[in-house]
Amino acid sequence: MKSIGEIEEKLASQAEPILGFKPSSKIKRGPIGILISIICIAIVFRELSRTGVI
Repeated sequence: MKSIGEIEEKLASQAEPILGFKPSSKIKRGPIGILISIICIAIVFRELSRTGVI
C-alpha cells in the first residue's frame, strides 16, 4: 500500500503538464491554498443554491 505522500507526488507529476508547474503540498497548506479553498467553497455553495439544493 502506498503512502499518501507517494500518491500526492504521482498526482502532482501528472498535473504538471496541464498546470505548467508542479503543485506541492506546501502550497496547499500555505495562505495561497487557504485562499483557493475558500474560493472553491464559495463557488460550490453558489452553484448548490442556484440549483435549489440549498
